[in-house]
Amino acid sequence: MAKTIATQYGEFLNYDNLVKIGIEMNWDDAEPDEDGIITPDYEMIGTDTSGNQIPMGNYKTPEEAEAALKDLHDWLAMEAYAV
Repeated sequence: MAKTIATQYGEFLNYDNLVKIGIEMNWDDAEPDEDGIITPDYEMIGTDTSGNQIPMGNYKTPEEAEAALKDLHDWLAMEAYAV
């Protein structure tokens, strides 16, 4: 049974085509805060069977990103044998 994952960006992914989902530090969109400190954000990235990387979500802290990844893992594990 194929699962569809909706990203924060409004895209839909077929879980069957994903081979890896992980968290990466993202400096591309980093901007200085009011104190001039530049901090990266953290993205949940899926890699598909063709090697394409698909952004799935953007988080301000590594803890938020890891919690979202855990929630996704728990949901997929809970639904593993659903009919």
